[in-house]
Amino acid sequence: MNEVIKKLKKLIYDNKNKKILILSTIGFPTNEIKYNLDIEIYSKVFDDLLIENFGYIDPKYIKDDEKKRIEDTIEVKKDIPLFSNKILNSDIIAFLYINPNALRILCLKQKISYNRALNMQNKLIKDLKNIKSPIIKINLYSKNLSFDNIGRNVYIYNDYDYGIKERQDLIDEYDDELYFRFPYVKTVNNINDLKRKQGFLLIINENNLEEKEYINIDKKYRKLFSQFNLVYIITEDTKKINMFHIKYSNIYFVNNDYFDDDSLMDIYYEYILNNNKIKFSNKKMNLIKQMHAFLKNKKTIKTNELVQKFHVNIRTMERYMNDYNKIYNNIGYDYCNNEWYIIN
Repeated sequence: MNEVIKKLKKLIYDNKNKKILILSTIGFPTNEIKYNLDIEIYSKVFDDLLIENFGYIDPKYIKDDEKKRIEDTIEVKKDIPLFSNKILNSDIIAFLYINPNALRILCLKQKISYNRALNMQNKLIKDLKNIKSPIIKINLYSKNLSFDNIGRNVYIYNDYDYGIKERQDLIDEYDDELYFRFPYVKTVNNINDLKRKQGFLLIINENNLEEKEYINIDKKYRKLFSQFNLVYIITEDTKKINMFHIKYSNIYFVNNDYFDDDSLMDIYYEYILNNNKIKFSNKKMNLIKQMHAFLKNKKTIKTNELVQKFHVNIRTMERYMNDYNKIYNNIGYDYCNNEWYIIN
């Protein structure tokens, strides 16, 4: 979503004094785009016009022809872009396309009809072929997003009740195919058994770990936890919960009440939506390989050493370290000593 916001900001900045229509089907997370951009939302404009013309009367008592008359007055302004689910006269259209798999998740999260949203998007695609205004297509999520390669298992170390339903209950309650893919919840009673397990999430109580502090946990258990996309450690220490998670690690600290059916489902959906396949340019891959050779026999290193070695600024180096970690998963950052540490 951040990349989408950046593209829209640039589009708006480069086209001042033009009528810009931001177009998408229903299901788009409008709150996020409204929070980051100074735009109008069609549905909000329409509701305000209804109130202005009819007061606070229930819309179901307003005749359809009156609603149509109000709709026909809505225009895209030159000074502020309009987000809409319908095509309006404009100078530029930014069409936010949503991969059907991503759209299914968004509709489930918002409890709206997937078929309605998909049909609306298909109709917009068809109607846009007849529009003369420039159309800029922006993919909201990866066009290659698929459910097939997503790990589904949630492992709980030691049989502990986190309020998560058994998978069978979910199958009985819902018909949608995505619910059939909802994570299997399994338990292990010996921490060494995790070496032979993998999944998208591991839930473990802090009391079951020999180490208790951020950096020590990361150093000791990073390899053991490497087969899990996310690791949530249950703790009663609010300081740990309120701190950001370990930099460049998949470990998070949460309280005992964090998990229920909805929160687990949201974590699963967000993971699918926001973790796309890594793609790097040849130039970046060559640099990352050089970094790997340079860091291979080191235990710790300061940012300035890296900056001097690879002749980049600090912010660029942090981005490179982030990308490096996506491949090798062996970098952490110790905020107490202001240094990187390497897990060999």
